[in-house]
Amino acid sequence: MKGVDEKEQRLIEYSIEAVVIAWLAYLFFYQNYLLHSWHRGLPLPSKLPFLVAGIVVAALFFWYEWTRFERELEGRKKVPLKSVLPVALREENLPDSDSNETENGGETADDSEREEQEGVRASAPESPQEP
Repeated sequence: MKGVDEKEQRLIEYSIEAVVIAWLAYLFFYQNYLLHSWHRGLPLPSKLPFLVAGIVVAALFFWYEWTRFERELEGRKKVPLKSVLPVALREENLPDSDSNETENGGETADDSEREEQEGVRASAPESPQEP
């Protein structure tokens, strides 16, 4: 949605969710009361207390989600970029280009490890030994 920031989007989303939860809570409370206490032949009880209970449940849900969202926004503002980067990519952990070179005439440690592994593979038999 163009022109609508994240806070307004979340407000709309949580409001719609709260309305749905209020309706479902009202239905849940009223139905359970009818199943538990009401008998045939009695007049139906007032729906107002159950409607109020549904609104209270929805208000609690909305308050919980909104405070969680505000904490999330505060957390985004407080976290510096350096701490978000993985440890391997931070400047203090990046290796210098000179430190990789060894005394083997500019050959890196990775190259020497590869040569050792190739030597081990060459000495191993290619096919299983026959009995």
